[in-house]
Amino acid sequence: MIETITLDGRKFTCMQQSLAANRDDYIIAHLRLAGAIEVLHDLDGVKRTQEMRSDDLLTHIFLSDRTHHILAGCLTEEGKVWNRAEADANAARFAGITDTVEKLAMGKFIVEFVIGFFAVREASSEFSGKLAKVPPTKNAMQSSSGIAIN
Repeated sequence: MIETITLDGRKFTCMQQSLAANRDDYIIAHLRLAGAIEVLHDLDGVKRTQEMRSDDLLTHIFLSDRTHHILAGCLTEEGKVWNRAEADANAARFAGITDTVEKLAMGKFIVEFVIGFFAVREASSEFSGKLAKVPPTKNAMQSSSGIAIN
């Protein structure tokens, strides 16, 4: 994924692998509003291949008017700390960009984000599948919530 991107005359860095819960919630909420959950899990009744799913996800993001919010969730202006108010302000500024090079850079970022999203999702499901096959240990404890802790 792109390490830095210049938009609106300002330099932004991309999110790191581990995000603060507030930022993670912001990105997920905008992905949900874009219809990503329906596309990812075929909840809209459409049976998709992986390629169709990525294409449909991009289309949903673009049509939902959430593209710039997702970008703003993923990007932090250099020298600043990410927060929701800045992200909302940046989303509005990104939506107004007319420079062709910057618009192409935003499109490239969103495409790479979706590709990365699917790569992480696939790796996570492979890992989860492997975990499901691991039998519990003899010393598995019961937590107060009723969930077994191994």
